[in-house]
Amino acid sequence: MRGEKQIYLEGKVEDVMTRQPVCARVDESLERLVELFKTHKFHGLPVLDEEGRLVGVVRDTDITAIFARKDPASRVYRRVEDIMHRPPPSIHLKDSIQNAIMKMFADQSRFLVVTDEEGKMVGVVTRIDLIKGIRFREMSGEGSGEARG
Repeated sequence: MRGEKQIYLEGKVEDVMTRQPVCARVDESLERLVELFKTHKFHGLPVLDEEGRLVGVVRDTDITAIFARKDPASRVYRRVEDIMHRPPPSIHLKDSIQNAIMKMFADQSRFLVVTDEEGKMVGVVTRIDLIKGIRFREMSGEGSGEARG
């Protein structure tokens, strides 16, 4: 049909990622972590150790899950390392946006830590970031064609 458009993905993770993300420190208090989430309104943060190396991630659900447990939160959970996830879900900056979407769904994550050739963190990519890779093109009259990605 005339005027119909085909949806496809284009680009690499590095094209849509957020560089220099806000990070939590492994030894930070939960009070400080809650303030980071309130201030920045992210769904998750990379967690760095004392030397600035990536060691995990902490998600908004990790904080709220404390209150879904029977343990009194004030006695069990004190620092970021008490609730963070190891290893962090990550993807290489040269991977396709399609691969990032597949990984997020497989990991049930709202974001991935982006790493370079040496495995160092260079950013994060969220589901909203990945939407930036969606494109539309006019459909040809001779079939649907193949989607790029």
